[in-house]
Amino acid sequence: MKKFFCFGMCAALLFSAVSFAGCTASSGDPNVDMSVRMISGLNVENGGDLLSEARSAVVGISVDYPDGYSIGSGFAISDNGLILTNNHVVEGGGTITLYYADKTTGSAKTIWTDSSLDLAVLSSTRQIPYLDTNIDEAFVGEEVYALGTPLTLEFKHTVTHGIVSAVNRTLESQSFSGQTTFMQSLIQHDAAINPGNSGGPLINSQGQVIGINTLKASEGEGIGFAVPIEVGKIVVEKLSKDSSFTAPKLGVFGFDSDIALAYGEKLDSAGIYVISTEAPASDAGIKKGDLITEVGGYKITNLLDLRKAILKHDQGDSVLVNYIRDGQSMQALVTLR
Repeated sequence: MKKFFCFGMCAALLFSAVSFAGCTASSGDPNVDMSVRMISGLNVENGGDLLSEARSAVVGISVDYPDGYSIGSGFAISDNGLILTNNHVVEGGGTITLYYADKTTGSAKTIWTDSSLDLAVLSSTRQIPYLDTNIDEAFVGEEVYALGTPLTLEFKHTVTHGIVSAVNRTLESQSFSGQTTFMQSLIQHDAAINPGNSGGPLINSQGQVIGINTLKASEGEGIGFAVPIEVGKIVVEKLSKDSSFTAPKLGVFGFDSDIALAYGEKLDSAGIYVISTEAPASDAGIKKGDLITEVGGYKITNLLDLRKAILKHDQGDSVLVNYIRDGQSMQALVTLR
């Protein structure tokens, strides 16, 4: 299964000894007059001008590291300077420089990350037009466009075209640190993506973001993957209301029931098969082997459902967790931390 990898960090390894034009950080011009608005109602089939408008919401990202720098992508997702990208683009890095479509640059800082989702939210020093995320699901066969910075900053704001090949994919991936993890509920597509596209948006023909590009196949062509936009949308909504928002924790690590079945577990229902627990879930009596089917009134069929349900709450909230143990339906009241 070690045929998939996170690819934004490749730039730190492949290009750390190369100096590219435009890599030097500088501050954006505060006098630039850009209308801060949501870009919506696009129909990219009507012409390249509409894609150019979508590109104005996308940024190239350069992150300094002790042994070089990484190249990645991101995009504005609200009117208050919040940029969504992948966690692996910025994790453990130093100075973050953003490269805008109008050829100016700016700085940003990381304000929220989740390594298990491979998502991060940056706070930018400048507000730019932002993309429409008012969509709930992707459809197999629909046309999509990947926007980002493949390979080097010289190629920032590149657009590639493809279709959604499949949805709800689960992958075993390996990071550059050698850590193996499972990423679930991914969108598979065949728009060309390369190292540096990490964190860039995958949009449909109306210009709506359906996912955040994060993985590609290391063998074969036309097999890329994006994290569905739903989780990023919830996080940004929370951060827009409270800049100090910290994602609440249930304390459960598990697999989608489909994965558990593949590992030989016999299950009575769809849900999250619990591999291990810690507080607060363990304090409430949830343990390995349980199958979580509902959290806080939300039905749980996969890991994406679980994370969305948890993120709809705040730290300190008490949620009722329904689960199955040895064929018996049970409940636990868990206070999120």
